[in-house]
Amino acid sequence: MTIPAPSPDPVFNAEALKLLLQVAWADDRLDAKERAFVAKLGPAWKVPEVVMEVLLDHLDRGKPLPQPNLTVLRTKPDAVIAAAEALIAADGVIDAVEADFLDQVRELLGRG
Repeated sequence: MTIPAPSPDPVFNAEALKLLLQVAWADDRLDAKERAFVAKLGPAWKVPEVVMEVLLDHLDRGKPLPQPNLTVLRTKPDAVIAAAEALIAADGVIDAVEADFLDQVRELLGRG
């Protein structure tokens, strides 16, 4: 599954990807399908390679993820929410923790 980039701006897309990873990691694990989705999504969204390396390294090591810039993301909240919904569906299971976190994302972006 691929989804369109939320913006033509790679910086915005990097922030969106950070938020998506927070959503995916909400259940304290990253399914292999979710990781593969993220690994493909970043380059498709023109997220700088160095940012992708940092994010994937954090995931692989179980380290805390960099926080997204919500001020930037609030400029296109619907696109970010659609991307988050696609990511949590990537492993075929949307558990209660992920659903709750997605609700929190909506609230943080002013769509709750």
